[in-house]
Amino acid sequence: MRNPRKGDRYPKEKKISATLGKKACKLEETQYNENWSIVCKSERTILSNPIPQDFLKQVAKQRGVSDAELETVIMALDGDSTASIATKLGISNIAVRKRLGEVYRKFSIYGRGPGKLAELRHQLIYQYQDREKEMAPPPPATPKTKTKATPAKTSPTPTPRASQNQDWGEAPDVSQLVKRTEELDILEELIVDEGTRLLVLLGMSGNGKTVLSVQMAKKLQQDFDYIVWRSMAGTPSVEDLLGGIIQSLSTQKKLELPEDATGRITCLLELMRKNRCLVILDDFETVLESDELAGNYRKGYEGYRELIKRCAESTHKSCLTIATDEEPAEISLLEGGKVRTLQPMDYEDVAREIFKDKGVSPTEKEWKELVKRYADNLLAYKIVATTIKDFFNGNTGSFLKATELFVEDTLTDLLEQQFERLSPSEEEIVYWLAIENGPVSISRLRENLLLPVSLSDMLKNLDSLTRRSLIEKQETASDIFFTLPPLVMKFVTSKLVDNACDELKQLMKNQSLENMRIFIQHNLTKEVSSGKKGTKLQGTPVMQQIKNQLQYIIMRTGGYDDLMNILNNMASTLQDKPKMEVGYANVNLRNLVSALGT
Repeated sequence: MRNPRKGDRYPKEKKISATLGKKACKLEETQYNENWSIVCKSERTILSNPIPQDFLKQVAKQRGVSDAELETVIMALDGDSTASIATKLGISNIAVRKRLGEVYRKFSIYGRGPGKLAELRHQLIYQYQDREKEMAPPPPATPKTKTKATPAKTSPTPTPRASQNQDWGEAPDVSQLVKRTEELDILEELIVDEGTRLLVLLGMSGNGKTVLSVQMAKKLQQDFDYIVWRSMAGTPSVEDLLGGIIQSLSTQKKLELPEDATGRITCLLELMRKNRCLVILDDFETVLESDELAGNYRKGYEGYRELIKRCAESTHKSCLTIATDEEPAEISLLEGGKVRTLQPMDYEDVAREIFKDKGVSPTEKEWKELVKRYADNLLAYKIVATTIKDFFNGNTGSFLKATELFVEDTLTDLLEQQFERLSPSEEEIVYWLAIENGPVSISRLRENLLLPVSLSDMLKNLDSLTRRSLIEKQETASDIFFTLPPLVMKFVTSKLVDNACDELKQLMKNQSLENMRIFIQHNLTKEVSSGKKGTKLQGTPVMQQIKNQLQYIIMRTGGYDDLMNILNNMASTLQDKPKMEVGYANVNLRNLVSALGT
């Protein structure tokens, strides 16, 4: 599920649909053995008294059950498994469960497992028996005996789980937002059917992880005894967080909890074994360290690693879900079996609904350009749709012509927060990816770096950037390439240009290379073919933007001659110095002089 190729949206989870029937059947036979044996024992006489299909069709019509749902539920009542029904009808296992789920909902049946089908059968049998009694001729009247009218039996309606068993904390209201149906179905499959104990929702800021986590909890609330949703934006200690969650999961008003994190994790796991609990932690990246490779915990927050590992490895019937911009380091070792990572990707339909809600209707050609620019960032689509409506009179074409890639302050702030978490070596790689402005191989990246780096260190940094959701990987038959998502590319390029211009301002003041980090460490000049004359040096797109920004500054403040003199003098001074001393500064300054001179 990490960085799927186009047309291959969830590659790691492809096996789910293919094996769902067997696993679901196994769940019915093993996970609920005790409940199912009780159900079967009470159902023996009912199973021997089948429900006529004409009656079933009549009741189904009254309840608003569609023909497709009716066909599916008839097969289920006949004892066919989910996999068998899917095969016979030529549909997916997910589609079968969705049809049955709709039938249960229309009959006001809640809960989970085989009990729902048993409850449906009970209702139908009771209603059928009532109808038979009503149609039967009345018995001969006995004059001396007064009889009381017996009200018709009604099937018991299960009560939904009590609202006090749901603690939503500061969860946002998602009732008016578009549901991400495909992803919600996959999440239901992973959590309810596969019994996932630890789920990681991973992705860069703005792709809707928070909303998806709440929608998931709303969808699955009938499958759990307790639901607790917590934002970790305030960076709570693990002890404080666990204390609040345990209180929400416990029926006792006053609890005497251990003081240490290990003891509280033990208490939480005991509750997660006794009850079926869904615990969601949003903004998990707040407890991870910045200025280091991704996934390491901040000092004093190491208890969260123990919480993650024990929830993943211990046997229980609950699910801990974390939504995060950055994946904890231990997840890659735990993943598989009962631990899953999902990167939200079901964005295009949601984005279209966002535009529709704003009253903006792009053409298909315009829509393809929007997707090319903003990829899976739903926050970007929301901002762009509002901008098109408010400032371009709803004309998407005019907006696309007026802007190359629109990055509003809200997005910039989010990207800045992620960028500030990078280690120096990660920042170096991200800058090089922006300079290359396209897919780059690992060997090319290693060649670009001023100081040699081992393949092992390069792979560690690329893996860290992947876990931060800041780079994309593209595979070909011959090699693997890395690049930045469009929004990240735009942000990093702008940051690189701004920092480079700040360095030039410092150069104007002190005429020293002391603070010229970007010009020294990054080659902003490339060789291009010039026909018979061989090759010539030309500025990269980053260098072109630096030149444009300098020209703008000169137009406002003057000082062109002074700047050119300083650049020429500095380039001459560096000409004969070794590369390891001055890096790329000499070639960069000379190219900048040439660009400004024209």
